[in-house]
Amino acid sequence: MTLTLRTRWLIIAIVVIVAAAVITISRAHQPRRLAPLVADFSGGGAAPAIGWSMLPVQADTLRISVAPQALPSDASLDAITAELVTALEYVSARTGTAPVGPITVQILADPQCALHGAAYTQTREVHVTTCAAIPPDRAVNILAHEFVHQLAHDHFGEAHLRSDPILLEGWATWDAGRYWLSGAQDFRTFLGGQAPLPLIATHLGKPAAEMNMLYYQWASFVEYLLVTYGHDTFEVVYRSGNGVVGSADYHGVYGVDLATLEAAWRTWLQDD
Repeated sequence: MTLTLRTRWLIIAIVVIVAAAVITISRAHQPRRLAPLVADFSGGGAAPAIGWSMLPVQADTLRISVAPQALPSDASLDAITAELVTALEYVSARTGTAPVGPITVQILADPQCALHGAAYTQTREVHVTTCAAIPPDRAVNILAHEFVHQLAHDHFGEAHLRSDPILLEGWATWDAGRYWLSGAQDFRTFLGGQAPLPLIATHLGKPAAEMNMLYYQWASFVEYLLVTYGHDTFEVVYRSGNGVVGSADYHGVYGVDLATLEAAWRTWLQDD
């Protein structure tokens, strides 16, 4: 009887150890979450309830789920689906890259009514958290940016996950184009010669306004590289980073260091 009890405790201990190991390994192999894109929004009044369940809706390569209270009660799921299909077609044309497989889109509700976007490109998932008080087109704008991250992974492969954030986020913002430009012709025009932040700056943990300004500056810098040196050369430098801001091999690809490129870009901005 004593041996049986000890055996049972031994089995339980082994099961606990194995379960802990599985959880640890699972967490270690989670896909890299790209830096979230954040935008503040102060919604007035209570968010109206919405009756949709998390039922996926398939539209070509998009598998879309909408959480309760994530969108206004009068929003059309068909209209949102059509807008997201259009956004994916637009960024695909702008990047010259078609998705290699279905993309899961999750539109989630944020209790604080703030916009956040994230891309899990290894598992082909893009998320946006929003709320019923925010116009749905704001979520579409965010998702256009996240679609580009997925297309970049489809095109560059694992090198995308190591890309210099200046290029990774700048490329996603630039390729989102009209969804971010508020009617401006390009990012050079949008900035109007103003770039108050240094290019080598962390975007993590920043206030939304400062983070978005940095993204716009990075998009304009990418625009400068494309206009000045061409797309083929940009592809080379995009693959050369190690995931740290400023880590791309700018000197090896362009023949000058990042500081020199930044100075030239700032002059280019002011010459517009």
